[in-house]
Amino acid sequence: MAQLTTSIHSEIAMSHGETLVSRLKARDEAAFEEVFELYKDMVYSLATKLLTDKSEAYDVTQDVFLVLYRQVKRFRGECSLKTWLYRVTLNQAANRNRWWRRRFRGRPTTLSITGSFDDQTSLEPASQEPSLDRQLLSIEAREAIEEGLARLPFDQRAAVILRDVQHLSYEDIAKTVGVSAGTVKSRIARGREKLRRVLQRYQPGGRKCTVKKSMRS
Repeated sequence: MAQLTTSIHSEIAMSHGETLVSRLKARDEAAFEEVFELYKDMVYSLATKLLTDKSEAYDVTQDVFLVLYRQVKRFRGECSLKTWLYRVTLNQAANRNRWWRRRFRGRPTTLSITGSFDDQTSLEPASQEPSLDRQLLSIEAREAIEEGLARLPFDQRAAVILRDVQHLSYEDIAKTVGVSAGTVKSRIARGREKLRRVLQRYQPGGRKCTVKKSMRS
């Protein structure tokens, strides 16, 4: 019964998505407002995790919906509208990232994403520790994740975020990025390994830290 209900809900969502795309192509302003309300937080959240600061993410968010308005007639339905918006967000963020790298060539840049992760992304000691220790370790680990992500090449950073923060499947990430699922898995594996190296320095007294949910294998 649960599977039947899930299937019905999926079909309703797909039908609604198709109708929404048709309305977008017909330049229905109400449809654009609906899409904006549905996906603006998702787009902004992803852009914030990918870029150097929140003002850049805000600009990218505006650009994404401008692209939607201008290019929606090119949307052929090979993927869902949500996946297509992920792809546009990645492309816009990648363009910004390349611009910053050219502008500050040879100078270090940092990824400012404090507060962008939810509690599921935090690290905690494997053993029971006093509450204050857990809080301090969580803060250090959060900073370590930010530092580690900032050090990753953009393609690895995007793959890790889409998998471990956005919880997309390998297949959906492949569709979003435009590469094979095997390439996605390779990028995620390399990215996770580099993150683990950074996180090793944030284990006070050699305590073991486990990555909860969002950084699982």
